Order: sequence, then C-alpha cells, then structure tokens
Amino acid sequence: MWTVERARPEQAEEILGVQAEAFRENQKKYRVPLPALTETAEDVQKVIAKGQVLVAKQGDEIIGSVRVFVEGERASVSHLAVLPAYGHLAVGRSLMAAAEKEARSRSAQEVVLETGLRDAPAIEFYIKLGYRPIELIPDDDTEVDQVRFRRPLVP
Repeated sequence: MWTVERARPEQAEEILGVQAEAFRENQKKYRVPLPALTETAEDVQKVIAKGQVLVAKQGDEIIGSVRVFVEGERASVSHLAVLPAYGHLAVGRSLMAAAEKEARSRSAQEVVLETGLRDAPAIEFYIKLGYRPIELIPDDDTEVDQVRFRRPLVP
C-alpha cells in the first residue's frame, strides 16, 4: 500500500522521472513539449520549498505526485502524475483526495484544474471525481488546448 506525504527538495529528480513516465504517451499527441516535461529539478525544488507538492510513495519509491496551490477561497491542482504501472490502482484518487484535503485545511471553497483537451483518460478521470468542465482554453500557438474543470469543496 502507498502513502501520501509532502515532497522534500531532494525528491525533485524522482518527481521529474515520474512526470516523464506518466506523460510520455500523452506527449505523442502534441507537436511541442508539454509543460510538465520541460521543468528542471530546480523548478520543482522551488515549488517543493513552498510546500505545495504531494507525493505518493510505495516503500521508498515515488509512484505519483500532484501540486496544490491555494489563493483565498480557490485552490488549483496541477501536474497530477502517476507511474503507468500504478495507473489503475487508485493512486491518482489518493493524490487528489490529499490535494483536496490540503485545500480545505487552508479554507478553499473550490478546486480548479486544467488538463489537455486531447487527454481523454484524464478528462474522464476528473469527471468521475466530480469535476465539471467550465471552460475551453485554446492555444493557437502550440495547439496544447486545455479544458478547465471546477469542483466545489463541500465540508
């Protein structure tokens, strides 16, 4: 069984590895690199230093990660990544539940997130979690169009 905890700066490289594996297939749908695949360890360390990255661990191995940012009553979640070998074991659900718990603890009333328009499995996943699409965000330059989702946090 895995656990979910706050990431530590020394885990940045491993988190990048998880993202690379998790987004490898999705990257094939786009002609430009996905933002999660262009980060450096230093970029991830900066986010970790703010306490905004959660990781799922199986023993000592990081098998998933997610970021949660809270501003006022709104939380945003990004970079949900799970190693493909763990993709159907509810690791993503555990990470999202932990992100929502973090958001509630900081008085957020809703969570918003974005995912690629071409990422049908992610869209289906978020809908199953109770998120609803609220906006299409086209990107004419890169064609990495996004769908924004929203979910109210009920106490």
